[in-house]
Amino acid sequence: MKREERMEQVKEIVTKKLKLKHVVSLDESMRLQEDLFIDSIMLLQLIVYIEEEMKLMVPAKELDPRTFLTVGSLLDFIEQLQPVDSNALSSATAK
Repeated sequence: MKREERMEQVKEIVTKKLKLKHVVSLDESMRLQEDLFIDSIMLLQLIVYIEEEMKLMVPAKELDPRTFLTVGSLLDFIEQLQPVDSNALSSATAK
């Protein structure tokens, strides 16, 4: 998936899931906390929504505060994530 498409997905999550209506557009240099006003609880929600909406696995050991400084650093992080293994997911939910 192209970086622009990922950016659009992040924008959808930020505006619709996190309900940040003041966000009209995103730029890679925008800071998540200072510019978008995303607090620590919203960051946790953002991680969950990235997993759910983008079908990506976010390993807890990979979480680094520097990942969540800017939209660009978040996109860099997303590009490194692995897709969720649907077989593992369906067997885990069946238990």
